[in-house]
Amino acid sequence: MPVAYGDGVADRIRAAAPGGIDGALDLVGGDALRAVAGLVPPATLYSIADKPLVAQLGGRDVTRDRSTAVLDALARLVAENELDTMVREVRPLDEAGAALALVEDGHVTGKVVLVP
Repeated sequence: MPVAYGDGVADRIRAAAPGGIDGALDLVGGDALRAVAGLVPPATLYSIADKPLVAQLGGRDVTRDRSTAVLDALARLVAENELDTMVREVRPLDEAGAALALVEDGHVTGKVVLVP
């Protein structure tokens, strides 16, 4: 279950999962990773964002594969309705500034797509 980072993240996680959690996937790193590290066994702590820190904490880093094979597989999953890309808004390219502001505001669930 996704939980918002920031002050009190450990408390929000405990409230959302009173029985504890099995693992954590960090996408931010730094202080955010430190804040959740004590909630899980080190072997189930993963980070995409902060490889040195997750190693220091006893967790594992996640290596991303940005190859065309991965993109082809994702496109196939989307085409077969196996993966919801969660596109919430489509805007013209000339509204890129407004689209970025919307995303940075943090209230959009899903993707904002720009079209030329």
